[in-house]
Amino acid sequence: MEKDYAIILENVSKKYRLYKQKKDRVKEALHPFGKKFHKDFYAVKDMNLSVKKGEILGIIGRNGSGKSTLLKLIAGVITPTGGTVEALGNVVPLLELGSGLNPEYSGLENIYFYSSILGFTRKETEKRVKDIIDFADIGDFIYQPLKTYSSGMKARLAFAVSVNIDPDILILDEVLAVGDELFRRKSFAKMEEFFKAEKTILFVSHSVNSIIELCTRAVLIDDGEILLDDVPKDVVRFYHQLLFSKSPQKQGIKNDILKYSKQKEKHLVNISNNKEQHKLDNVSKKVKEEYGKQDNIKQNAYYIPNFIPKSTKVVRMADVDLYDFQILAKDGRKVNVLVLNEEYFFSYNIRFNVQVDNLRLGMSIRTEKGLLLSFSLFPGKYEYYDKPIREGDVFIVRWKFKCLFQSQNYYLYTSISSFVDGKIQLLSAVSDALVFKVISSPGSKGYGMVSSIQEANFNKII
Repeated sequence: MEKDYAIILENVSKKYRLYKQKKDRVKEALHPFGKKFHKDFYAVKDMNLSVKKGEILGIIGRNGSGKSTLLKLIAGVITPTGGTVEALGNVVPLLELGSGLNPEYSGLENIYFYSSILGFTRKETEKRVKDIIDFADIGDFIYQPLKTYSSGMKARLAFAVSVNIDPDILILDEVLAVGDELFRRKSFAKMEEFFKAEKTILFVSHSVNSIIELCTRAVLIDDGEILLDDVPKDVVRFYHQLLFSKSPQKQGIKNDILKYSKQKEKHLVNISNNKEQHKLDNVSKKVKEEYGKQDNIKQNAYYIPNFIPKSTKVVRMADVDLYDFQILAKDGRKVNVLVLNEEYFFSYNIRFNVQVDNLRLGMSIRTEKGLLLSFSLFPGKYEYYDKPIREGDVFIVRWKFKCLFQSQNYYLYTSISSFVDGKIQLLSAVSDALVFKVISSPGSKGYGMVSSIQEANFNKII
């Protein structure tokens, strides 16, 4: 049923004429017998694709496979040579950020200008201007001409406009890495809102982990054709086989993928590819060994001033304050750059301005994309702190954890709740309370993202 779909492509092709020299265009146009001086190149060829409303479709493939061309066709940036493209809803493409902005206009003027290009009226834009300015976070530059902006500032402004106008269909082409590290987390947090709101999202990325984590479905594209449309995990597996294979093997692997795809369509799934999977495992092992190499220099944890999350959110359901968030090394130093395989404490205070009974604390660690790595409870899953807590009491909380994470940024979340009439009631929570980096230590493996919260203590200090 068409009403269930957001995007429908039928036999879509996009053909380009490739000329060896610029003058060949003129020669072809003026040749009396219509001689061709070009070669036809199909960036997309006879493609059929349907995307249901609320789906998050991952699109992966080698460089030059046709991914970006496909997105531009769906976004209406280019028109197909053949076939039909139908997008049922408002489409916002995040392709080449900043390409739709006018360098002579100020940032504020560009908000209205870019929004109009995306199909929004001035009245609709005015309702969102404050949110866009706050999200872009470029200060007084919002009133300066765009030509004075850095490339990062342009991208941030374009991204802020695109994600704050509530699209029905969002198209992402490797743009979530825009801006500095803290802005990237802010971007991923915004994307999480779209995922939860069941927007239709097309996501192109070379990060296969992102495809697996974020997408409900994936397609593998090569030479302008869809080789496989399946669950992300299987699509990524075949993509790796194609990506790491040598040139003489590629056509054979493509044939195997197409054969597998046809079997899936006929519901005759019979995977007997253990040899190829073994080869893939060996490739993955070599990659891990390469990335696992460590320097012989001893690394120490340290603190970066002003490395503070921009995506912190506080939920306060009762008069309970959580504050003074810190990560401490074992020697008591305040740190936010941690060393792999070392132990640390996540520390903060709680002030109770009301009496609370049957208390329980929670702590979690997430990636900058919002992937939950761990969630721990104190005292435990089916337990609660049964000692009386009075109005005015202040406690210090320290979660002890071992850092067993790969080198990137992570965010800490904490919550406090109580049992009331047999039900859990949230009192207060802080998401993205702190951000920390991880650096590797000599000899450590660190291949996976593994949490090892060991213990927590809860001591009254007032």
